[in-house]
Amino acid sequence: MEKERAILEIFKLNKGYARTQDILDAGFHNHYLDMLVEGGEVVKIKRGLYRLAAVSFDDEMEEVSCMVPDGVVCLFSAWNYYELSDFVPPEYHIAIEKSRKVVLPVYPPIRVYYWSEKYWSIGITEVKIGQTTVKIYGKEKSVCDAIKFRNKIGKDVEKEVLQNYLKEKDRSIEKLLHFARLLRVEEQMKTYLSILL
Repeated sequence: MEKERAILEIFKLNKGYARTQDILDAGFHNHYLDMLVEGGEVVKIKRGLYRLAAVSFDDEMEEVSCMVPDGVVCLFSAWNYYELSDFVPPEYHIAIEKSRKVVLPVYPPIRVYYWSEKYWSIGITEVKIGQTTVKIYGKEKSVCDAIKFRNKIGKDVEKEVLQNYLKEKDRSIEKLLHFARLLRVEEQMKTYLSILL
């Protein structure tokens, strides 16, 4: 029982998650991990990744944030969060710095974008979801992403995101142009704004 308690401490130190390798590196045989799964104290998410059964999430986004701790909610997931698009993505869109590696669970489905540090680090903000602080790109940065990736996401989504943002009372054209400049889409943004405003 002492070994199981020590293994549970490893989970607690890692926000309720642990990999088989974490348990082995701590000097425990994975047999003890199997016993915790059988006893219902630990849940197997996928091969090599486990979660404490007691860890509950108010929102799947909270769970995704814990699974990809260096990730930032982006693109369709960010637009959905800010209610800038009616499209509900079938997977969570998360950006990570391209030199980092991540082990993804089978569920929930996550789509990872590997971006250069310079681009990845622009416009990150944090929101509280349930008990978790989740990293997400700010609203204006997210709108500029719709323009930057317009050829991949489609013109309809780009237009929807920009139009919905411009309808908001707390919109900031100054912030929008600031991020457009940083993301090198300032000319396109100015063209859209001259048409839509």
